[in-house]
Amino acid sequence: MLDSKSVRPLLRVGRPGAGTARASIPSSSIFIRHASTSTSTSPNPPQSESGSLPLAWPRYFALRRQRRLWSTLTTIPTTVAGLLGGGSYFASLEADPTQLIMGIEPMFVYGGATFGCMALGYLLGPTLGSSLFSLTHASLARGNPAPLEIMDREFFNHIKRNRGDPSFQSVNNIAPDFYGEKVVSLPSYRRWLRDQAAYKRKAMHGVPDEAS
Repeated sequence: MLDSKSVRPLLRVGRPGAGTARASIPSSSIFIRHASTSTSTSPNPPQSESGSLPLAWPRYFALRRQRRLWSTLTTIPTTVAGLLGGGSYFASLEADPTQLIMGIEPMFVYGGATFGCMALGYLLGPTLGSSLFSLTHASLARGNPAPLEIMDREFFNHIKRNRGDPSFQSVNNIAPDFYGEKVVSLPSYRRWLRDQAAYKRKAMHGVPDEAS
């Protein structure tokens, strides 16, 4: 025989006039329904809503570090090549000081153009590095969509959901790592979450006085 305490949770489930069939919903289904609607506070990146992800998060972070390393390493030779190529080309041109280029002496124009070639090489470096990384990891970089593309999208969407609003930042409370560029592993991801939570608390309740 049911006592009053065991009957009370079942009565809360049904609405007035819903009948006895509504009132006899098992408690296990109530628990599953509640768990599915609650928000996740796990420190790990969530799974894709469409199913399982093609890569585990530790593996993805390791590949992300390698791709960034490739981009950094290729930037050095492309920058040097841009500087040397532009310098050798403009140095071979005859410069007449009496013939101005848009009112500027040719020496300054050629010098600026040489630094422009160096900047162009610096900008092309990451693109070349990413292309070489894709060639050496063809199974992960090819497909429609590619596994790495899926992971990049999931990672950025998660960063977008959890980062703080930069419109509330101030001199004493600057938004930390807005694009998650410093996240290279699961520990650094958890540290990024803590930094975002601290930023949000300061933005909502004000930055405490450092002198106090």
